[in-house]
Amino acid sequence: MSETDAPDPALFDEDHLQSRLALIRKYVAHPIPQQPWDDRTPALIPFHDEGDGVGSLAGGGIIIGGKRHAADIPLLKSMNVTAVLNCASGGIARLPMDEMKECGIRYAFTNCRQDSYTYPLLHEKKKVPKRPGNLQRMMEGKHESEERIICSQHLEVSNSLFADIRRQNSARDAKQPVGNVLFFCVAGQNRSAALAAATMMLHGKSLEEVLIQCAKQRPFVLENVGFQRQLVELEAIVENLLGRATDVLQDRFSSHWELLKQARQSVSRQSSKRVRMMVDDEDEDVMSITSRPRESLTHTKSERELLTGTKVEIELLIPGLCTMEVRIPKECTIPTLKRYLVHHANEDLLKYDAKPAKVAKSWVVLAKFGYDDMYDIPLETEAVELKVQLKRMKAMFGLTSRLKNGEHYVTWNERCRFALCIISIIRLPKVPSATSMVSSGSSDQMKIDVDLANGNSDDGMDLAMHPDQVPWTFVHEERPNAPATLLENTLGSTHLRAWDFVTGEALASKLPIVFSFADDPRDRRAFMSVSRSANALQKFHAPGEGDILGMGENAVVHRVQLSFTKSDGSHRDENWTTVNVGLENGTRRESFDSEDGDESLTSPEADWDAAVKRPFSLSKMLVFLQASSEAGLAKRLRLANLLNSDRRVLYFYGLGIGLSTNAYNTKEFKFELMLLAKYEEDFATYTLRSFMEEYLAREDTIADEVQRQSIHKMQSEFSIAKVKVLLVSLLNAFRDLTLMGVQAFDFNHLNNVLVSRDYQSVRLIDIDGNAQGSINYPTLESVSKGNVSPRHRIPQKPCLNVDLNVLLPSVIEQLILGKGRGKGFVSNTRSEIWRASEEDGKSKVREVLMENFYAEVNGTEGEQKTRALIHVARVAEWFYALMKKKSPWTNWTHDIYDAMRCIDHLPIS
Repeated sequence: MSETDAPDPALFDEDHLQSRLALIRKYVAHPIPQQPWDDRTPALIPFHDEGDGVGSLAGGGIIIGGKRHAADIPLLKSMNVTAVLNCASGGIARLPMDEMKECGIRYAFTNCRQDSYTYPLLHEKKKVPKRPGNLQRMMEGKHESEERIICSQHLEVSNSLFADIRRQNSARDAKQPVGNVLFFCVAGQNRSAALAAATMMLHGKSLEEVLIQCAKQRPFVLENVGFQRQLVELEAIVENLLGRATDVLQDRFSSHWELLKQARQSVSRQSSKRVRMMVDDEDEDVMSITSRPRESLTHTKSERELLTGTKVEIELLIPGLCTMEVRIPKECTIPTLKRYLVHHANEDLLKYDAKPAKVAKSWVVLAKFGYDDMYDIPLETEAVELKVQLKRMKAMFGLTSRLKNGEHYVTWNERCRFALCIISIIRLPKVPSATSMVSSGSSDQMKIDVDLANGNSDDGMDLAMHPDQVPWTFVHEERPNAPATLLENTLGSTHLRAWDFVTGEALASKLPIVFSFADDPRDRRAFMSVSRSANALQKFHAPGEGDILGMGENAVVHRVQLSFTKSDGSHRDENWTTVNVGLENGTRRESFDSEDGDESLTSPEADWDAAVKRPFSLSKMLVFLQASSEAGLAKRLRLANLLNSDRRVLYFYGLGIGLSTNAYNTKEFKFELMLLAKYEEDFATYTLRSFMEEYLAREDTIADEVQRQSIHKMQSEFSIAKVKVLLVSLLNAFRDLTLMGVQAFDFNHLNNVLVSRDYQSVRLIDIDGNAQGSINYPTLESVSKGNVSPRHRIPQKPCLNVDLNVLLPSVIEQLILGKGRGKGFVSNTRSEIWRASEEDGKSKVREVLMENFYAEVNGTEGEQKTRALIHVARVAEWFYALMKKKSPWTNWTHDIYDAMRCIDHLPIS
C-alpha cells in the first residue's frame, strides 16, 4: 500500500482540544471591564528567539490593541511600533495615516469581516478533490473528495507581516530599538488577539506562553468561542507538522506547512506574500508590504487599470454585512459610482446568500480616511441637492469635479470610504449554480464596466420603485462578553445619522439609539421600544421609553437630540465611551467658505432637538421619499424657507438613517430612512384634535378632578377673540402652504395640526396625509411603468379645497356652538338652525353665543349685557351667513384667500 493509500489520520483528538479550550478559558475570555472603560494600554506579547535571554526582545513582538491605540501616535512610538495590521472589517476611518508615514510606521490591513462564532478567521474546512491512489482508479475516473483545512488569507497576511518585521529587526543596527507590530481591531478583543496568538504559534511560541502574557495585560481577549476553537485546532496542526512531518501531513495541511516554512525563514530572505497597503493620493502604484520590486510580475487587467490611473481601489462598507475593497473609475459621475457599488454588493454578496437577492433601495454615504467616520455626506439627492453635494465634497475632502457632457464627473482617490446602506432588496428566483460563481473574465468585465458607466445595470429598470421589493434585514447575535459586537464590528455605531437639507452638514444622535419594528405595520405597540445601550447588549425597556411624541396611521414620531459631527471627532462627548473614541481635539464647529461666496453651507441652527418620523412600512417609507411627497416637499420648504418665516408650517431639518430591530426577534435588524423636523416645546404633542376634544368636553363626562378643573379653566377663558386668533393662524398656515407650492393638505383627522398651549398659533405637520392628502401619490406599479409625473394629475381627496368646503365649516361650527356642550349638541343645534326660518335661526345662534361666551352676564341687566347683546347679534349675523353661504359669504370656501377674508370679518368685542 502506497503512502497516499494509507488511511487518513484523524484531524484532531477531541478530548485534547477540549482540554486546550479549558486552558484558554483559564487565562483569558474573562468579562470585559464595565463600560465606560478607559482602555489606554494595549498588551505586548514579546517574541524570544531561541538562545536569547529571557529579557531579550531581539525577535520583536506583537501588540494586541484596539483602534484607539492605533490612532495614538505617541503611544505607538513609545512602544517601538514599526508596523500596524488592521484586523477589523476594512480601514478605520480616523487613523492618522500621514503621521504614521512620517514616523516610518507601516500600515497594512486584512479584511476580517466579522467577529462571529462561525467566521473562518484562521482557517476553514473545504471539500477538495482527492487524488486517486492508483492508476486503475484514475483510469476509471473515480474522483473522490476529502475535507481539508485551508489557511485563511488573514493568517497568511499576518504571518507575512510579522516575518518581515522580524527580518528587519535581525538586520537592524545594534543601536536601533527592536520593532514591534500592533495587531488591532475595533475593541482589541477577538480578531486582533486571535491573529496575534496564531502568528506567534507559527513562529515558534507556544499557545500557553501567549495566554500567560495576555492574562497579565488583557485577560478579556478571545471571548469568541469560535476563534478559541480555531486556535486550538491550529495548535494541533502545528504540533503534528513539526513533530511528524510526513508527506501525507504536509500535503493535507499544505497551506499551514508553507506558513511554517515562511516563519522559519523570516530572518533570512524576504517573504512573498503581498498585503494591501494604503497609499498617498498621488501614488498610483500598488504597494506590497515591503515595497519590493516586482520585475517579473504579470499584471491583470484590473491591476493595469490601477497602475494607469483609470481606476482606484476604495473601501466599501455595507453596514450589517462587511467591508470590502472595490475598484471604481477614478473619474465618474455619482450615479455611475453608485451603480458600481451596488453591482459589487449584488455580485459578491447578495447573489450568494442563502436567499439570493439584489439591492433595490439603498443610500450611498461618502467619508474619508483620516477623518471622523461620522463626518460624511450622503450622495443622494433625496437628502441633499447635487450642487450642495459637490460643494461639500470639495470643502470637506478636497474632491474636485468637472462638467463633461452636461454631467458632473468627480475625481475619487484611495482615501475615499463609501457606505452602501441597503434599505430594501428584490429576491432572486433561485440560488445561482456553482459555475456562476466563477469571476468574470476580462472581456466580461469590460462589458460590465461599459454597462455600469452607461447606466445599463441589471434589467434597466429603477429597482428602487420595483413593486416586489421587501425590507432588507440582517441577523446578528450579540454576545454577553463581547463589547458591542454589532455596534462596532458591522456598523461603527448605532447613533441615528442625519443630514441638513440645505447645507448637507452631518449630524449624529447624542445617544446611541436602536428603534423597534414589527413585520405587521398594524402592530403599533411593537414600534414603541427603544434601546440606548452603548457598547453593550441592546436593552429594550418598557414602551414609552423611546420619547414617543405621537403615532398616526402611517408613522410613529420620536424625540431625538442630535449634534453636528466634526472632522476631528470632537462632537463625541461623554456619551461616547472610550472604545468609540479615536482622536480627541477641540470642540469647534467647522464652517466652509465656498469659492463663489455661497454662505448656504453654514447652517444657522445649533444642535437639533428633532421630532423623528418613522413610517410603519417599507411601502409608506418609499412613497414619502418621492420628490412629490412629504420628504420632497419638506426639502423644498427648507430651501424656500423665507416663505415659512413665521414657522406656521413645521420646520423640517432633513433626512436620516436609523437602525431598528424586530420586536419579536431581537437578532434581526434593518435600516430605516426617517424625516426629521424641529421639536418645539410650546407645541409638543398638542394636536388640533386634542384641543377640540377638550374644548367640546362636558364637565360631567370628565372623571379626573384635576383634568376637569384644567378643562373648565380653558373653556371659561376661551373668548370669541381667541376663536378668531386660532382660526386666523390656521388659515395663515394654509396660505403659507399655497405659497410654497403645496397643492393640498390632509386636514381630515385634525392630528396634522399642532396647537400652541396659549391657543394663539398652529403648526402644520405630516404634510403628506395618509397617502391621500397633499400629493396624489403614484402607485409603485405606475411609476415603474414610466407613467406621467403625479404632479400633472388632479390631487386625490381629501385635499385642501375639500377641507375648506367640509371640515373648516365644521371646525368653525364647533368653536362657535360647542364650547363645553359636546359634539351631539353641535349636531342637533346645527340641524335646528338649518330647519328654522332665518329669524328663528339667528335667534338660536344668539342664544347659544350668550350661553357659551357671556354666561357671566346672561342673567343680569345693565351696560355690560347690552354691549354683549350687540356683539352677539353681529357675530350671529356673520355666523348665519357663513353657515348657509349667504351674501357676502356665498363663496367663502372657494379658495384660501376668500376664507381668510371671511374669518377676518368675525366681529370681536
